[in-house]
Amino acid sequence: MKAKITDEIKEIISQGMNWAKLEVEYVKLTAAEKVIILMSTMILGGICMLLMLPLLIMLLFALVGVFKMFMSPALAYLSVGGIVAVVMALIFIFRKMLIITPVARFITRLFLEKNHNSES
Repeated sequence: MKAKITDEIKEIISQGMNWAKLEVEYVKLTAAEKVIILMSTMILGGICMLLMLPLLIMLLFALVGVFKMFMSPALAYLSVGGIVAVVMALIFIFRKMLIITPVARFITRLFLEKNHNSES
């Protein structure tokens, strides 16, 4: 009787160790998936920003061309520079609402979201 109980305890411990190993592997895979999603999003955002920069420069030069029709060229460049400075100041003032909060929301949703497959 005593040997049967010890054999059952050994079997339970063995199954518990196997379960713990599987849980550790699951955590590793989930963490790797989340890091890959985060890094790919950052890379995609960087590429989009890199491609938008020449577009923005061209649009600003077009705006200078429009302003040249109404004022002197130097004043047109100063006006566009002022517009860019105001936009940069607005982005800096509202950086929490425009940049920090969406990034924090994305990261917390990515890392703290419950996996629907594990619950069912």
